[in-house]
Amino acid sequence: NKQELLKHYKLRKSLDSIRKKFDKAFVWQREYYDLKQTLDQEKIAALENAASTKNDLAVVTDLKKPETKNTNNQSINNSTPVYNEDTQLDKFKLIFYGLLAALAIVTTFLVLIYLKRNSNIKYTQELEEKNIKIELQNQAFLEQTKHLENVNNVKDKLFSIVSHDLKDSLSSINGFIELLKDGSLSREEFDNLIPELSENANNASLLLFNLLNWSKSQMQSLEPKPSLFDVQEVFEDKIKLIEQRVESKGINLVDHSLRDFAYADRSMFEIVVQNLLANAIKFSKKGDTITISNHISNGSCIISIADTGIGISKENLEKLFKNTSFTTMGTSNEKGTGLGLSICKELVELNHGKIWVESTVNVGSTFYVQLPKSKPS
Repeated sequence: NKQELLKHYKLRKSLDSIRKKFDKAFVWQREYYDLKQTLDQEKIAALENAASTKNDLAVVTDLKKPETKNTNNQSINNSTPVYNEDTQLDKFKLIFYGLLAALAIVTTFLVLIYLKRNSNIKYTQELEEKNIKIELQNQAFLEQTKHLENVNNVKDKLFSIVSHDLKDSLSSINGFIELLKDGSLSREEFDNLIPELSENANNASLLLFNLLNWSKSQMQSLEPKPSLFDVQEVFEDKIKLIEQRVESKGINLVDHSLRDFAYADRSMFEIVVQNLLANAIKFSKKGDTITISNHISNGSCIISIADTGIGISKENLEKLFKNTSFTTMGTSNEKGTGLGLSICKELVELNHGKIWVESTVNVGSTFYVQLPKSKPS
């Protein structure tokens, strides 16, 4: 039934308008208008066919005009909602695009603020890092300056002591040579002066030896070249060098060393042993004993050089192994700078080792050196 279909179109148009589906509402409105126009034309055609007279035709004509007028009015009335709905759609689109543009502007503004903030934070962090770096450099510079001042003080004191001791030793040797040249020494006097001359020569040699090694350590030119070596061989070599001095002072030397291997720079270890033996002789009296030994502990090689000499005072114990010079006379008035043990400490630590001492005044001292038996991991 076309009338029912007409009502259906009108109803669908109203529903879609309420739902704001204006494009669909417009389609239903067109369907409704087309169907309505078709029905009106069919009605007019039926009336024209039924009219048989002019009056009837006039009646039909009169009927057609109002109907047409009504149809036009209906079309206008029905078009009005569509126009209003299109206007609302345009307004909605305008509002939507306006909000979208505003959102884009706000988002852009927030992004710019975020980027600016990050840039400021990054700049602040870089500035703080630079300040910290400058502060560390200043601290390092101050420490280096302080270290150089200490080294200069030690150097001045060291050269003062060394020059005085060398002058005494060389003067004694020179005087002995002059006496030999003059031929004014008897055989007995010559034999009596030989031990003193030998001691002076040994003292001068050890002074120069320690001074040279100390200078190298201050210039940081000591680079260890570690390898496996037999510590007993080193002891045997060094004992041969001191046998005459030990005998001349009447000291007993006991060698309890065992065949064992250490991983270190052999030449540096020899310097350490030579200094420790020289100290033991220096502070031992006639009849005292120097004992050399070594053993293994916790995978390390530990050597010890003990003496029953005069020992070391508590005051001097605190100065040992430090980069300072102090003079302590030996039992036969031997001289020295006190730098030998400082050099020993540096050399041992360069080889991943450790050195320490146990001493009691008038009882004796024992020096220990611990070295690895294999390459440290």
